[in-house]
Amino acid sequence: MGSLFESLYCGLFEDFFGLNLANYMIGDVAPYNSQGNMFLSIGIVMLIISLFGVVLYYYIINHPKLNNWWGWSIFCLLNVLINFIVGWQWVLKDAYDGLMTVTSVETDEIIDVYNLTDGDMLEYAISDGNILAFGVSNAICALLAFIIISYAIKWWSSNCSKAPF
Repeated sequence: MGSLFESLYCGLFEDFFGLNLANYMIGDVAPYNSQGNMFLSIGIVMLIISLFGVVLYYYIINHPKLNNWWGWSIFCLLNVLINFIVGWQWVLKDAYDGLMTVTSVETDEIIDVYNLTDGDMLEYAISDGNILAFGVSNAICALLAFIIISYAIKWWSSNCSKAPF
């Protein structure tokens, strides 16, 4: 399952958030010292949040006044915003905790590559822009998940089955 999310995020957005961050998040790419495949946990959380948003709209709130494109859009945008924050902050926490490190082959010392600006390991640097771009990538994946889940389960809603179209 981890390779599914890995291929989704990397296949669509690796050029956007960068190969260095992708290699760190995969977890088994030398010389990165990662905690494991982060794509799996972030992807599952993204799906759970998206599923909760869809179920909340179609079955819990299920109000006739929201049975239109803008009612559905409110819930979709909230889902996108929440998933942006989750993806961005999850990876940023690793950076702030000093977990984005590589082991130098020459000196065998551990170097923090988050916002690295000089040194022999500069080609492995991960910046704030990379992490922010991953948050945007997670938000786009959440948008796609929200749309797909909406079309899959909207038919049984008593009041909102016609939304968004």
